[in-house]
Amino acid sequence: MSKKSIGVTTLTPSYNDKIRVFRLLDSIKNSGYSNVESIVIVGDSGDTIAEGRKKYPWVKWLHSGPIDVGQTGRYNIGFAHANPKNHMLYCDSDVVFEKDMIMKLVKRAESKKKIGVVTPMILYLEDRNWINQAGAEVDLKTGRVSIGWGKKEDYLKAMKVQGSGTVMLFTRDLVNKIGCFEDWYMCYFDPDYCVRALKAGFENWYEPKAICYHDQPKDDNLWRPRILSRAWLSGRNRTLFMRKHGTNILLYIVFLPFLLGYYLKESIKYNIFPKWWELVCGTVVGFFSPVNHEVYIPIPKVQE
Repeated sequence: MSKKSIGVTTLTPSYNDKIRVFRLLDSIKNSGYSNVESIVIVGDSGDTIAEGRKKYPWVKWLHSGPIDVGQTGRYNIGFAHANPKNHMLYCDSDVVFEKDMIMKLVKRAESKKKIGVVTPMILYLEDRNWINQAGAEVDLKTGRVSIGWGKKEDYLKAMKVQGSGTVMLFTRDLVNKIGCFEDWYMCYFDPDYCVRALKAGFENWYEPKAICYHDQPKDDNLWRPRILSRAWLSGRNRTLFMRKHGTNILLYIVFLPFLLGYYLKESIKYNIFPKWWELVCGTVVGFFSPVNHEVYIPIPKVQE
């Protein structure tokens, strides 16, 4: 199958960030990939949609409704409205694609039937020689997260990864087999999807020839406090993830004091102690919330 015949649908949630969304759409338009369907799912006022339809009439603009359904809800609306034959390109709004990124993701995805997820080399927009993310992994024993981060030249080899975030291509075969995202609002739904892909028999790959840029600060003093910006959800969803995918929940419980201790130090350092308490409360709630152990999560039906 030629690259031009393989359809790709880009899915982007938007919430009060139209300038970033428009910048992303410009990079998609200039990507050089001919068979692209782009969907933006807006959760704020209709102003973004009205302006977007004028500037980008080739984009499918959707509104997620009067209730805030979070990232997962907006992405899942996109799944429902996408061309059912296309690969799906999950992309946050704060990224910019390099010209051939989509083509190179598709090329890797089509190189092997077992591939379900492909993530690009994600560089900082402010420092294009430094990796923001080259795959990611949640330790299924402890819940500790590690991310491919460092000098660009250290991540020039394609490799299997557990998962990623920010930008990922999901093959049509994968979407048909495991459906859409777990409805967790935000936080940990992307590693959950990647681990479900592995459980379904697929491989997840990092492709360094596909490149995009992430508009995220590289300075520790700017990005580290942001880790606790969604503290309650992060705590709850990490625990849900570990209950669902962890190899031994007792090991996770043993490791929790060390994990929470690390974030306690961070909260004191950045004067955001209340966020640490939110993290603790969310973590506790996660032990008592219902867990869906199914690999397949149905794509919602389009509401007429």
